[in-house]
Order: sequence, then C-alpha cells, then structure tokens
Amino acid sequence: MKRFEVGARVIEPTYGLGSVVAVEDAYTRIQFDEHGVKKFLTSMSKLEPSDEPIPAGARGARPRKKRVTKKAAAAAAAAQPAADE
Repeated sequence: MKRFEVGARVIEPTYGLGSVVAVEDAYTRIQFDEHGVKKFLTSMSKLEPSDEPIPAGARGARPRKKRVTKKAAAAAAAAQPAADE
C-alpha cells in the first residue's frame, strides 16, 4: 500500500494527474487537474507518483462559495436598516 504526502503529484488511470490534498486513516483525497477532488480508499487505489508540475491555471484554485439558505438570507435582510429612509 503506497502512502503519499500532502502536496505530492500523482497519476491515476481514470482521472489522470492530480495533487494529494489530504491523507486520512483509510482514505486519500486528490485534487485532479481536470476532474476536481476525488476520495479514494487508499488500500484499493491505483495511484502512482508523478513528476509532472501543477498546471499554471490550477495553482490558484478559487474556493467554492457557501450556499446561503433562505432562512439565513431573511435574517441578514432583517438585520440591515432600511435604505429608503
């Protein structure tokens, strides 16, 4: 069973090149260059080390925006003072 460090570049037969973003007890999470984050059972994964650098466009990946629920939006609207006074 191969274990990779966070930040290591790997290649997987289905998803291609990616970077290790988390190593947990039984799972490894990979941020793939073209497929996003995938979670693998470490003992069953077919990950191989790679020397390929991170693509230029993927270096500063933007974080996802959090979804605002209707309840939270209503509470935020009620907390703001009226603008037309």
